[in-house]
Amino acid sequence: MKIKYINDNEITNFREICMGNMKKGIIYRGSYPVFRIDPERDRIYDKLISEAGINCVINLAGNASDLEIIANLVPWYNTLLRENNVIGLDIQFEFDFLNTFEYEVFNYKLRQGIEFLLIHKGPYLIHCNAGVDRTGFVAAIIALLCGASIDEIIYDYLLSYGKDFADAKNDELQYITGRNIYGQINAIVNGKIEDRRNLQANIEKYFLKNIGLSKEQLERLKEILRYQNTIDFK
Repeated sequence: MKIKYINDNEITNFREICMGNMKKGIIYRGSYPVFRIDPERDRIYDKLISEAGINCVINLAGNASDLEIIANLVPWYNTLLRENNVIGLDIQFEFDFLNTFEYEVFNYKLRQGIEFLLIHKGPYLIHCNAGVDRTGFVAAIIALLCGASIDEIIYDYLLSYGKDFADAKNDELQYITGRNIYGQINAIVNGKIEDRRNLQANIEKYFLKNIGLSKEQLERLKEILRYQNTIDFK
């Protein structure tokens, strides 16, 4: 019987976000940093974090109590937390884009995370629990800001279900799975997701108008993602 090899990234759902014009080694995505029933998985996660040199963590799912729980179990997380290099946003993603209050709360918390990123040095890790939907959405808008295509975004989202699944020639199943991220992006660009020529401009409008970044903050974010070595973090 042939045994399927599962690589470290699939075990942890940890991988680099590098699409469009993003520079390598800047920002990574992952799942919850500790999974106590599988020590080998946690050992692999720690190894990948060390190799990436993660310096700043944006926890999309956790609150202050959750951060302490992780820190008590994971030495590298504890170190970053004590150095004030971790933020917990406590974002709930089961929100309706038509529900104004929930949408505004989501955008407000996301702005907190981006503003935290802007004043900290990378490499950065963005994670939630499974590292699929909340993390997938943030990874998508960051990559789109850097010129990624919708095809790249959907493929990256599908990778959270395994590379074999992402590479499979099953258009219907992949469509059913990928329409989640497709629908979320389409909603924030007012139904203009197929307007490829203006997609990045529409994403920038979302960062400015909905998330609430200033133009200066948006330009700094793009500079960090594309030209990390030119940033002065004094």
